[in-house]
Amino acid sequence: MPVPQPSADAAPRRLLRDVVFDKMLAAIHDGTLQPGERLNDDELVRWLGVSRTPIREAIAKLVDYGLVEMEANRYTRIATPTGRQYHEAFSVLFGFAELAARWAFPRFTDEDTDALDALLADVRTHAAARDRAVDDDVHALIGFLVDHADNALLTKLSASVLARARFVTVGSAEPVFAAAADAVASLRDAATHRDGEAGAAAVRALADGMADHLDAVRAADLATAEPEEAALVITSGPGI
Repeated sequence: MPVPQPSADAAPRRLLRDVVFDKMLAAIHDGTLQPGERLNDDELVRWLGVSRTPIREAIAKLVDYGLVEMEANRYTRIATPTGRQYHEAFSVLFGFAELAARWAFPRFTDEDTDALDALLADVRTHAAARDRAVDDDVHALIGFLVDHADNALLTKLSASVLARARFVTVGSAEPVFAAAADAVASLRDAATHRDGEAGAAAVRALADGMADHLDAVRAADLATAEPEEAALVITSGPGI
């Protein structure tokens, strides 16, 4: 008999390594796996219920993302974020976000605008309450713009940056609540008018609002760095 064809709504099968990666990434972001915590193969096998191979493949990807660090025959552990990493991650992240906004807003449907409204409402609410959940709101907002830019390469390249940016906010300085709140109206207006340039400008304004904050984070890291590390911090590249 001929092989039956899958139904149109059948969900695509996912590789075990991708399932494991998503679970470990979520555990890093929610603090279940703490910075500096060592990863043990046997413990991960028991927790995730899979063999070592997909676990090691997932860990290799987390190493590429900068969320796990390894040294052969010594350790595999969750990385510990630094001020320099915080500055670098957000500098790159807002660059991606500005580009995504420029491409995404002209493509918006009414449903997209409504979905953006919901995200911006969370930003406004948490910023007004000075709630650190605004960090997650900003990450979700940027992810939404990237998803709606309809550019597969941008989506692929920004995945590791979004993951790293969420990671380095662990234990970071207080978010810039005012900058986040100020961005809401201009982003909403850009979405309403399907104006990509205005959307990009709104993201840029949000980045500028965080610039002093990011410089303070980098300066604090510089103050505690060894001389060789301090030189690297100073020359780590342009700000956002």
